[in-house]
Amino acid sequence: DISKSKTATNLDANYESKVTLSLPSKEEKLVSDVVFVIDKSNSSKQVSITEGIEMLKKLLLSATLKVGVIVFDGKAYEAYPLQDFNADKVEAIVQAIQTVPTADQKVGGTNIQAGLAMAKTMLEADSAVDTGRKHVILVSDGLTRLFGTDSIKIIYNEMNADGNVYFGEYTAWSVGKYGFGDGIYKIPEGSWQSYYEKLQNWVTTDGDKYVMDYTKGKDTISPKPEKYIPIDEFSEHACCVDRAFYEAYQAYLALSDYHFYAVCTNNVANNQLGIAFMEALNKGATINFDKIGDDILYLVGAGSTVTDYMGYVEGDYNFDFVNDAAALSLKVGDDSYAAIELEDNKYGFKPSGNNSDGNNSYDYIVEYFPKEKDEENFVWTINVPVSNFAPVQLTYKVKLTNPKTAPGTYGTYDADGSKNDGSENYEGLYTNNSAVLIPKNSSGGIGADETFNKPTVSYTVSGGGGGHTHYDPTPSVPVVVVVPPKTGDMPLWYGIARFFGLVK
Repeated sequence: DISKSKTATNLDANYESKVTLSLPSKEEKLVSDVVFVIDKSNSSKQVSITEGIEMLKKLLLSATLKVGVIVFDGKAYEAYPLQDFNADKVEAIVQAIQTVPTADQKVGGTNIQAGLAMAKTMLEADSAVDTGRKHVILVSDGLTRLFGTDSIKIIYNEMNADGNVYFGEYTAWSVGKYGFGDGIYKIPEGSWQSYYEKLQNWVTTDGDKYVMDYTKGKDTISPKPEKYIPIDEFSEHACCVDRAFYEAYQAYLALSDYHFYAVCTNNVANNQLGIAFMEALNKGATINFDKIGDDILYLVGAGSTVTDYMGYVEGDYNFDFVNDAAALSLKVGDDSYAAIELEDNKYGFKPSGNNSDGNNSYDYIVEYFPKEKDEENFVWTINVPVSNFAPVQLTYKVKLTNPKTAPGTYGTYDADGSKNDGSENYEGLYTNNSAVLIPKNSSGGIGADETFNKPTVSYTVSGGGGGHTHYDPTPSVPVVVVVPPKTGDMPLWYGIARFFGLVK
């Protein structure tokens, strides 16, 4: 969920309330976690991630971050624990990213599952940062051939009649099953989705029937192990690399609560499969470090909108939008902006410097639609990215048009809409029937609708006079005004003063 909040002041003497929409929520601590997961296989360990470091340096100017680094070959290693990031730590992070497992640590091979699983553990341990502000960046060529986290696993398969059994070697694995050869890593079944459907079927059928513990450095074994896939059956089962891709994808799915990015190093010739896998992890989006930096920095992108409907219940209460520039204001971080009336029912905030007509001439636009009953609404259009680290707050007024006159208390005051547990008996006067954010990301992609909480207000009508008692009514003791009358005017003056209540 995108961080957001909606608050309302209680009704004043004019039955008006100030309502504030905030992106992100003004109460939330604005810190983001970034975890790099770096592939150390021979195919990608020489790739420069200078762009990633430059991204972090740029974010230092306006963002508060914690950064962690995980590297992996056949297993995963914590190269840099998740911690607060500042300019003094840049060099330490560079060294962590360039970490190569020592000879006694090195497993060999590639295990994307292990790297992603460790990233999940690292992020889960940080309870101080909201889930929506956690980011995982996988840097890899997308090829993987081992699986398992706590212990590394393999699957052997018989490849020829010489008595040798192999696991996971791309050349050996691919010759008979997919027609790979000469370093050409074609996409099995023609597409990642078709291949993944096969993987699901194979793994469901096989379970762990052929799975064994990995023995460091042994790609072949002779005599044959106790478990292996026979040469005439391996096209019907998940071989080691198949299972490695399946488990890597499951580890990716387990990170669905976080922002995820797969940066493909693409330094393997004819790497169609690795590229297709990384594209699947990105859901088809084009990913680079500029894009990642924008996502970390910005909550929503330009073109996002909020549609807000005024509170109305037939026969009970009706709130109207106060359609006046003086009743509207906007803040970006600590800077405030007044509303500028552009035309009837349309207001702009923060001129953008673009002299073209329409919405693009202001960073923020509010357009009011004065319809009847529950159709009355306004649309807030956001023409610039909203930073995670500088909340944008739109404040406007609503007015209760039909307050009750009978003595009693009406409604329940709930400033941020957090008290209502969904009970049908909740006595709340909702300032707004609904407010819905339609977010766009930094690439212009449209996200799912997100609904703001609904604050409620209240008021009390006192007995006897029907007055609204939230604020001090007019004084109950009459003011006595003494004005010396002119001679002969005493009866006339006294009658007028008594009529207006100026004297007893």
